[in-house]
Amino acid sequence: MNTEHDEPLNIQEIPHLLSKHRSLILASTLICGGLFTAASVVMPKKYKAHFVLTVYSKYFQSSLIGDFVPELSESGEMRSQRESLIRQVLTPEFLDFLAAKYGIYRTSAPQSEPTTFAERSYAEFRRICEASGICSHGSIDSRLSAERQELISRIEIFDLSNTTFNIAFSYSDPAVTFHVTQDLRAEIIQSLLQVRQHILMTIRDAIERRVNVMAANMPALPSEGQPPAVLPPAEQELKEVRDELRTMTGRYTETHPLIQQLRSRERSLQRDVNMGAGVESEESRDLGKLRVERESSPAMHDIYGDLSRKLNYLNIAIDSDKQHQDDYFATLESPLYPVTPLWPKKGLMVLWGMALGFFGSLFVAAIKEYFERSALHAGALAQSLGVPQLGSLPVFSSKH
Repeated sequence: MNTEHDEPLNIQEIPHLLSKHRSLILASTLICGGLFTAASVVMPKKYKAHFVLTVYSKYFQSSLIGDFVPELSESGEMRSQRESLIRQVLTPEFLDFLAAKYGIYRTSAPQSEPTTFAERSYAEFRRICEASGICSHGSIDSRLSAERQELISRIEIFDLSNTTFNIAFSYSDPAVTFHVTQDLRAEIIQSLLQVRQHILMTIRDAIERRVNVMAANMPALPSEGQPPAVLPPAEQELKEVRDELRTMTGRYTETHPLIQQLRSRERSLQRDVNMGAGVESEESRDLGKLRVERESSPAMHDIYGDLSRKLNYLNIAIDSDKQHQDDYFATLESPLYPVTPLWPKKGLMVLWGMALGFFGSLFVAAIKEYFERSALHAGALAQSLGVPQLGSLPVFSSKH
């Protein structure tokens, strides 16, 4: 006896399946969409505010202090240096200040009495767990540390380029989210300015100490009214050559032809002076010592004058920073009040619910159709056995 099997459900029969089970599919789609819509209203909201801050390269450099504060050149070094300075703001003291100002920490916030059934159930369940030792309440320090970590996790800092950063904050209250983001922006800018001021003042104090030491130990130059000591012609020319060498070495290297010519002339004059001097007496050695002091005194005065000028430049830079603080930063996007929550999105939740209801009901309809086709029916059984079908019994309702 040959047994014929029903053909399996294929993709061409999906329109027939949709038409046959349209009531189930439509009801499931609408019910799931409504449930997800209600869930989007009941679920806790998450709001997010952000701002975009640019830290210019001249924050690390100035034309007045270029010899002391080297400019960053590598892109990776610039990005990591700026991000490190921004993250230095997130100190425990500043986090605790924000939490106390806006009541973010749950441990420090006053515990209100539960009002809803869900809150009362959760409070009772937690009390039972703590009483039975299943979960511990924890110490104040551990809870405070956990609150700080949670607050830090709400702050996002990522770079858009080597100089531009996006700083965002997310929270369940839109007003708190907006004001915390504003405080973050103000604190970051203030902290960056303080770091720059500290660097400049540290360099200024070091130069000032060096200038004071040189002023105390530097030999005095002859006064204008005192006639300079008369030197022999060879020594006078040697002194002029050395003065010229001191000036030229600041512009050219030792390999320059003019420098080499002056060095040769210096050696020649030095030999003439040594040959004419012979064996120096005690008095001549004292005079030579005085000449060395006279020759070294202008060099020390030059160094002293250079450091004094740079000290003056640093004072100008420090005063200028106090009045032109906005020259080092630019806020490309200011914080905006978050009107719509970041999560959950009502439209997205409705779409997800309707999609879940549609495909779920379609899957149930396909399973139902499969079992209906695989079951034995009177017509299929008569055809399979090769016997005639006399008829089928009518179905009467219980009322009749």
